Amino acid sequence: MTAKLNRAVRCTAAVLAALAVGAGATACDASSGSSDKAASHSGSAADSSSGTQDGGSQKDSQKDSQDAGDGVKKTAVKGSRTDAVNPASARTRESKRCHTGELRYSWGGPHGGAPDMEADSQQIASIRLTNSGGRTCTVYGFPGVRLISDSGDAWDLRRSSDKPSTLTLHPGDDTAMVSMNVLPLPHDMKGPKPFRVSKVLLTPPDETTHVTLKWPYGGALLDQSGATRPGTFVNPVGVG
Repeated sequence: MTAKLNRAVRCTAAVLAALAVGAGATACDASSGSSDKAASHSGSAADSSSGTQDGGSQKDSQKDSQDAGDGVKKTAVKGSRTDAVNPASARTRESKRCHTGELRYSWGGPHGGAPDMEADSQQIASIRLTNSGGRTCTVYGFPGVRLISDSGDAWDLRRSSDKPSTLTLHPGDDTAMVSMNVLPLPHDMKGPKPFRVSKVLLTPPDETTHVTLKWPYGGALLDQSGATRPGTFVNPVGVG
């Protein structure tokens, strides 16, 4: 087991201990998170607010959180949205936006790669968007992504700090990609709570309906569903 995984175990163990005494600490993050309400029935619901730890224990937890993030390229923005709404001046107009039913969805990155679910470092899982309609449309911003575990638990992914840009899709174009940074939990790692993804509910940017995709990669993620800066999060739709 690598040093950073050992640190992740210590972080998770500390969090579980804090929860046991009612501290309400956020997994691998000692800061309080804000709650965002979803604007659609896509399943992109709000994460509930988390409490904070006191004194030296808070500083220790924050240090462990930073250590556990070693090797993670970036983390989600604290308190960022978890729905498909993109309130920005550059937001595409209703008449041009690609709607949920106009797109086709398939797993696989730019080169057909898949995340290594036994890795001890952050991986990328991608969903390709293809314009299957008869008109040219545009995609701008973050989608709503809800992970559903094999036990029925839900995890609404927070957003990265990446800036979105407008993508134009002509009929048949498949150049748009939804990418998720995911933090796997190797099967032989004891201590941290696993989140075993069964399916993914995806809502395209600014849409109110979702599609349901079966998770094809197996394995488990480190359960940071209550964290304000988790290592598993979604990026804006980009070129793939």
